[in-house]
Amino acid sequence: MPRKIVAKGAISGGQVLVSKESEANSLYQKGHFGEMQSGGKLLLSLVEAMFLVEKGRLEVKKGRKKVGFDALLKEAEGFDPQIWLQYIVFSDLKNRGYICKTGFKFGAHFRVYEQGAVLGKDHSIFLVHCLPEFYETSMTEISRMVRLAHSVKKTLWLAIVDNEGDITYYEIVRKLP
Repeated sequence: MPRKIVAKGAISGGQVLVSKESEANSLYQKGHFGEMQSGGKLLLSLVEAMFLVEKGRLEVKKGRKKVGFDALLKEAEGFDPQIWLQYIVFSDLKNRGYICKTGFKFGAHFRVYEQGAVLGKDHSIFLVHCLPEFYETSMTEISRMVRLAHSVKKTLWLAIVDNEGDITYYEIVRKLP
C-alpha cells in the first residue's frame, strides 16, 4: 500500500521544487531527499522525485497539470537519456536502506551514505556509476573513475543494469604495489 502523499512539488528545469516548508522538511528529515534551499524550500533531483512519486509520497505538477510517474520519466529523459538506469539503481539502493545523494560534483551518478549517517557530519562511503550491461569503455576511463573516487576517499561501485532491470554491483578499488 503506497504511503500517503506528504508533499507537492513543481517541475523547475531539470529538478522538482517543493515550496511548502513543512512538506520540504518532512521529505528532507525523514528520507534525506533533496537539498534544502533558502526560505525552507527543497530542491529534488528528477530521480528522487520519480522515486517519491512511485512511492506515493509526492505529487508533481508541470504548470497546472499533475504529472504521473510515466510523464515524469519522459520529462526526465529529456534532460538525461540514461535516467532510467539511474532510477533503477537509486531505487535499489534506497530500498536497501542507503542514503543516496547526487554525485555530479564527484563525477559519479550518486554518492552513497550508510544507513543512519548524519548528513553534514558523516561522509559518503561510495561513489556509484550506473551503466548498461553491454557498456563499452576503456581501462583509461575505469582508471579515471577509480582515481577520482580514491582522491575523495571513497570506494567506487559500478552498478551494471541488464535488460531485465537486474543490477550487479562491482566494487573497484585502487591497489598499490
